[in-house]
Amino acid sequence: MSTPSRASALSRRSLIAGACVLPAASLVLAGLSERSLAAVGAGGRTLRVGVIGCGGRGTGAVIQAAIADPAVRVVALADLFEDQVASSASVLERALGDRFQAPPEQRYVGPGAALDLIGGGIDVVILAGPPSTRPAHLEAAVAAGLHVWCETPAAIDPAGLSRFAAGLDAAEANGLVVASGLCSRFSSPTVSTMERVLDGAVGTIRSISLHHDGGLPWWKPLPATASAAEQLERNWISYASRSGGSFLEHHVHALDRALWLLGNDEPVAVERVGQSEAPAAGHGGDVPEAVRVRYRFASGVVLDASCRRSAKPGTGTAETVIGSRGRADLLGGAVEEAGKTPWQADRCSPGDAGTMYQAGIDAFLGTIRSGLADRDENGTRTTLSGRRLLRATGLAVMGRMAAEGRSIAWKGLVTPSARA
Repeated sequence: MSTPSRASALSRRSLIAGACVLPAASLVLAGLSERSLAAVGAGGRTLRVGVIGCGGRGTGAVIQAAIADPAVRVVALADLFEDQVASSASVLERALGDRFQAPPEQRYVGPGAALDLIGGGIDVVILAGPPSTRPAHLEAAVAAGLHVWCETPAAIDPAGLSRFAAGLDAAEANGLVVASGLCSRFSSPTVSTMERVLDGAVGTIRSISLHHDGGLPWWKPLPATASAAEQLERNWISYASRSGGSFLEHHVHALDRALWLLGNDEPVAVERVGQSEAPAAGHGGDVPEAVRVRYRFASGVVLDASCRRSAKPGTGTAETVIGSRGRADLLGGAVEEAGKTPWQADRCSPGDAGTMYQAGIDAFLGTIRSGLADRDENGTRTTLSGRRLLRATGLAVMGRMAAEGRSIAWKGLVTPSARA
């Protein structure tokens, strides 16, 4: 039996890019975790996994699921496009060996592919299609009794948020695990920095700023004969109707980190700062180049957030917390407290930066295996990770709408049970 290596520190997209060019042997090194070995030794049953969306995120998450649990079998693939399914299958055959068990009849293609896969006799589904599809896919998966791993964000608009929230409620009622790709929750430097701030190292939080100024998202050139519909679906990340826009699709992780620090504090207002910039010249799609908004929370905290993706990236990324007696650099893992020596989180060793992606999948499958739900202050819950995603996506949707000159109240945007 082939077993992929846990050692890869690549992001999911770069993992797949590498998998397409590296020899198969580089992806099948031995290296099971003690927990995984214990699960098999205890007679852990096979978990049949399927993936919706066979791009880099989906295929990479499937490989990480196989790394996390040796009893995982990848038995079904689904995508709108046949070449995407074929490419993913080729990577998975080389990476997983006999643990890839998706015959041609379980490689679903076309508009109905996702629902065909969900009804095809699996235990776990990875949702990695465009964000616009995730609420409907969650709803169908929960109705079919499946555990769900959902990539970020959860939805792109208020209607999708409501549908996703209902899916979480149904999952919880039926003891199903719903987890999300909010990977910084599993980053050791980030966790230790957050804990230090939450313990009061900077005093009372006054403001948070989250700014990203980077390059354009990926774009797949297509032949001139490609239809507008194919262009839209293959390059969904650059179309607001599929991705929700860069502020939502890319910045949801940063917004989750802010909510992590603010707990159940609620935004009472959000406003556009300046004008959103037009889509970048020379790049397809309709997503604004830059969005800048300001949130005001019930506690008085002000959160400034901006996301710019341009052919000429500028200042990079910065996430700063200002408190009554200090400040924190969330990305640099540094905390400055008045009158004390600055504190620095332990940095990841070279090659370890991507372990947070793997750790999230590990936790997801470990929760399924244990039969125990994630826990929070309200008791036992199988959807805590999914609810964090719902809440962060809700904040991102508010920002997107404010940038478009629209407004919506937080109350009702996410359900009270979405607090996490």
